[in-house]
Amino acid sequence: MFTPYARLPFYPGPVTLHPAAAEALRRDYGPPRFGTEYLELYRDVCGMLRRFAGTAHEVVLPTGEGMVALWGAMKSVLRPGDTVLSVGTGVFGDGFADMAAAMGCRAEKISLPYDSTIDENALNLVDEAIRRVRPVLLTAVHCETPSGTLNPLEGLGRLKAERGVPLFAVDAVASLGGARVEADAWHADLLLGGSQKCFGCPADMSMVAVSEAAWARMAEVGYQGYDALLPFHGAEQDAMRFPYTPNWFGVAALHAAASSMLEEGLDELFARHEAVGRQCREGLARIGLKLWPRPGAVNSPTVTAVRVPEGVDWPVWRDSLARRGLVVGGSLGPMAGRVFRLGHMGPQADAARMDMALDVMLEVLAGPGV
Repeated sequence: MFTPYARLPFYPGPVTLHPAAAEALRRDYGPPRFGTEYLELYRDVCGMLRRFAGTAHEVVLPTGEGMVALWGAMKSVLRPGDTVLSVGTGVFGDGFADMAAAMGCRAEKISLPYDSTIDENALNLVDEAIRRVRPVLLTAVHCETPSGTLNPLEGLGRLKAERGVPLFAVDAVASLGGARVEADAWHADLLLGGSQKCFGCPADMSMVAVSEAAWARMAEVGYQGYDALLPFHGAEQDAMRFPYTPNWFGVAALHAAASSMLEEGLDELFARHEAVGRQCREGLARIGLKLWPRPGAVNSPTVTAVRVPEGVDWPVWRDSLARRGLVVGGSLGPMAGRVFRLGHMGPQADAARMDMALDVMLEVLAGPGV
C-alpha cells in the first residue's frame, strides 16, 4: 500500500524535500520574463553550484533527472568509434562503458570489485590502460550509491593530466552538496550532478560543470538533441541561448535549497554529513548488521550500504522496517536482494532521526518473524 508520508525517510534518492525547496515550490511566480528575472535566478544558481563543485568553469542546468546529464554529456562529446575508458567500482561506474558501447564507441572497462574503492593498485591498472588504448574520454563515479562508497579521484585526475587524456567525466550526482567535490583539482571536464540527492529537490534538474576543452569538443561533435549540452553554452549571459522552455520552478527550488546550504557553511555542511554517516555505521555495528564495503574501502558520507540480515529475505526486511515508518532502499546489480541502503544526504543527514532509524532496526531484529 502506498504510504505518502514516512516518519523516517532514509531512501537513497530522491530524498525528502529540503524545507527551503518545499517553500519555494509553494509560490506562484507568474509568467516569468526569461530575459530578466529568470536569467538572474539562473546566474545565481550557477554561481552557487560552482562553489559546491569546486570549479571556475561554466555550469549549465538542463531540465531532467540526473541521467539527462549523464547521457547528454556522453552524446555531446563522443562519436561512434571513439574510445572510452571507464573506471568502475559499482553499477554506475561500469554503466559509463555500457552507455558508450550503446553509442557505438569502443568501451574499455576497468571493473573493480563492487565493495572496493579506487586505490593505488587500481591507478596502476588505469595507467596501463591509458597508455594502451589512448582514450578520448576517461570516466568515474565519485559516490557509487548502490555500493555506498566514495571514490578518491585525485589520482585519476593526475593521470588524466599527465597522460594527456582529452576529457574526464565525473558522476557526482550523489555526492555534490554532501561531500567535498573538487572538479578543477581533479581535472574534470564534465562534472555531473542532480537535484534529487543532497540538494533535496524534486528529480527534475541536472547540473553539469563544463570545461573549455569539453565545450571545444562539443563544437566538433555537433550533437543535436534534447539532452545536448552545447546549446546551453553562454546561457548565463544571454537568455536567448536556452534551447527549450526553462524549468522556472525547478531552478527556484534549487536556488532556495542551495542558498540555505551555503548559509550553513560548506565546512559545516560536509561535517554534518560525515558525522551522520559515521553515526550510521557505528550504530549498525552495535546492532550486529554488516556493511557491504570491504575494510579499507572509503564509505560515503551520503549513503550507507548494508548487508541484509542473514537468513532474512529482503522484501520481508524492507516491509518490516516500513511498517514502523522507516523507509530504506534496496540495491542494484549483483547487490540486489543482498544489500539495503540508508540515504543520509541533504535533509536526511539528521542525527536525531538516525538514532530513531537505528532503534527501529534493532526492534525488528529482536522481534519475531525475521
